[in-house]
Amino acid sequence: MAKRLGAHTVIDYTAPDWHEHVRDAARGSVQVVLETTGGSVSEAAFDLLTPGTGRMVIYGMTSGQAPRFDPLAVYHRGVSVTGFASMALTADQQTRLRDEVFALASNGALKPIIGAVLPLSKAAAAHQAFEERTTIGKTLLTP
Repeated sequence: MAKRLGAHTVIDYTAPDWHEHVRDAARGSVQVVLETTGGSVSEAAFDLLTPGTGRMVIYGMTSGQAPRFDPLAVYHRGVSVTGFASMALTADQQTRLRDEVFALASNGALKPIIGAVLPLSKAAAAHQAFEERTTIGKTLLTP
């Protein structure tokens, strides 16, 4: 799916040596990590940051585990770690963000990926697939 959407390089983060593939593709280190997984994935991703300028933005933990990295390494390596949660935005910021997303969707610039459409009676199966992380895109339940 990532290739179809235009990614030049695709790496499976569930592979045991995924971070080495990232390091090879990035020719050493990365400037920005958008971290949504947490646990050991975030720890390996943190280690990929470019010393002095690297930045990690944490906005999820789909593994169910908090992101892991050594806070002292932030200081020693001169990298930054920040979080993003829309609920932390002011009401005005949330309104502007929502309006922008709706405008992008309305003019076709933002296209959701629909992974599955299931009857409402299959809600438990849809939820299980989500928990097992076997879904891609949005799963729609129809009445």
